[in-house]
Amino acid sequence: MVAKIKLWQLYFDRASRSWGAGVEIVFFMPTGGLIPYSISLLETCSNNAVEYEAHVVGLELAIEILIDQLEVFNDS
Repeated sequence: MVAKIKLWQLYFDRASRSWGAGVEIVFFMPTGGLIPYSISLLETCSNNAVEYEAHVVGLELAIEILIDQLEVFNDS
């Protein structure tokens, strides 16, 4: 049996590279669906800076799609 989530959930991961950075964001909906996002950052960043950006971008997207309750998880 799969447990249903009650709130929206945000999972994010980041990767910094010498030529830029990437952010992967996935929203899991209470209804069981998911909404993935992939974002490239063109500037060189440390892993900590990219993780911060991933968190901020995820929260901005949550506000944009009118999510009022959200659990946030990352890979760290």
